[in-house]
Amino acid sequence: MKKALFGIVMFSAISGAVFAQKSEITSAKNNYALFELNLQTKSPIKKQLEPLNLAKTSIDKAVMHEKTKSLAEAWAYRGLIYSAIAVTDTVNRANSDSAFKNAQESVAEAKKLDKDGKEKTNISNAERNLSIVMQNRGVSAFNKKDFKDAYNSFKYIAEVMPEDSLFNMYTAIAANNAQMPDEAIKYYNKTLSLNKKNPALYQELSRLYLSKSDTTKALKTIEEGRTQHPENLNLIFDELNIYLNKGQVASQISKIETAISKDPKNKTLHFVSGIAYAANKQIDKAEAAYKKALEIDPNYSDAIYNLSIIYIDKGNTYINEANKLPTNKSTEAKYNSLKGKFESELKNALPLLEKARELNPKDLNTLTTLREVYTKLNMMDKASQMKKAISEL
Repeated sequence: MKKALFGIVMFSAISGAVFAQKSEITSAKNNYALFELNLQTKSPIKKQLEPLNLAKTSIDKAVMHEKTKSLAEAWAYRGLIYSAIAVTDTVNRANSDSAFKNAQESVAEAKKLDKDGKEKTNISNAERNLSIVMQNRGVSAFNKKDFKDAYNSFKYIAEVMPEDSLFNMYTAIAANNAQMPDEAIKYYNKTLSLNKKNPALYQELSRLYLSKSDTTKALKTIEEGRTQHPENLNLIFDELNIYLNKGQVASQISKIETAISKDPKNKTLHFVSGIAYAANKQIDKAEAAYKKALEIDPNYSDAIYNLSIIYIDKGNTYINEANKLPTNKSTEAKYNSLKGKFESELKNALPLLEKARELNPKDLNTLTTLREVYTKLNMMDKASQMKKAISEL
């Protein structure tokens, strides 16, 4: 009988130890609930941290004890509590950092132990808290132009939530600003694999490839973007620029003409077609395209300037031909005729350049070209004014 009684006593002692340690988990839960209540009532940070610190003390005992250290529940709550401290303590960065690290370790342990998935919600909430910490730090670092720190913060979230296109995009943007092109390319590609709705992402990714002299991938990216956003003018323009640099602009003209047929009142499309025609030596069509753009918007400064260049280029053709003539009496009439045509084209360009200057008085290209035209037309007072305007920029 004594032996039986001894066995019962021993069983009770063991059960009591387990219950005692489970009571630490219960205490931690209760204090965490108080924290949530304080959070809802928007209590000061110090008051929010008080129940969290009590919860931390209890849960640390639970995960250290032999009888409860293998419970997924204990580690999940530890991750939740420490992650709450990390996100709440915005005053003591060292305390927040320490809590962040403990939360990460706890979440990792909870995931290993949670075979039946009962703690999935608590683990997910802990990870969400840690993501909030890194989001806040990433935004703060980005605003301070500490782009490397911002990248590391956003990268953490992108890795925890790999299907979140927003934070993959933030990671790419931060990497780009931090002059980390390979990382930026990686996360722009990942973002586009998740969400193809933003045409600007195709632009940024293409430009990164161009910065690495990878024209093939740059063009492929733009073409993919155009497939998703066929009417996007920025993508049309970027694609045209790539083909201009490759000396293959002719292949783009039909695409631009198709776009114009669908949107004939779009001034930018007419402007872009003017660039394409000019690059393809179809000068009359380029002139007509710029004029069409100006019919739609008479103050379209880019079209005004480019049309003036059409006339200047025409004039230069005449003067170049004149300058090749032998300098003798027999060619004098021909020379004067060509010189007159040269000046006539400059006079066509002049009011356009003056209009362009009126619209953009500090544009260096306009001022420089205008000074040159005034000089060629022997309007030296006007040329001096342009020289002064340039010096004052």
